[in-house]
Amino acid sequence: MPKSNVAIAYLLWCAGLLGFCGLHRFYTGKRISGILYLLTFGLLGIGQLIDVFLIPGLVRSRNQDIERFAVEIATNVATPEPATGVKTPRQKLLGAAKDRNGDLSLAQAAMLTELDPEPLKAVLEQAVREGYADIGNDPVSGAIRYRFDL
Repeated sequence: MPKSNVAIAYLLWCAGLLGFCGLHRFYTGKRISGILYLLTFGLLGIGQLIDVFLIPGLVRSRNQDIERFAVEIATNVATPEPATGVKTPRQKLLGAAKDRNGDLSLAQAAMLTELDPEPLKAVLEQAVREGYADIGNDPVSGAIRYRFDL
């Protein structure tokens, strides 16, 4: 799903000047208020005017929702129910981190876990969100490193 863009949201807001109020609300995922704005000419123009200042926040909120949804989908794809004795992607990642003293690059994690890069990124991002790992940079090369507290 493509991310929303502030410039496009403002262009859709401008459609309200022609009587098509609320299109920017549909674009930012606010369907109910979009319908309300269409039926009431942007709450008699007041809501439409206020939205000039709210659009960046609406777009940011929409993009965060899209990112959360994408991570959720990737995580669900990356972590199927394991059969007996089969490790989940998270278990593979933690094992690889343990073998490398808790310090991994993305390439090392992909090589050691044998996971595809996109699902692996989702598992790494989830590990950071849940406090299993921190993101830093290698002091010599500047490469991104994931540091696990093991």
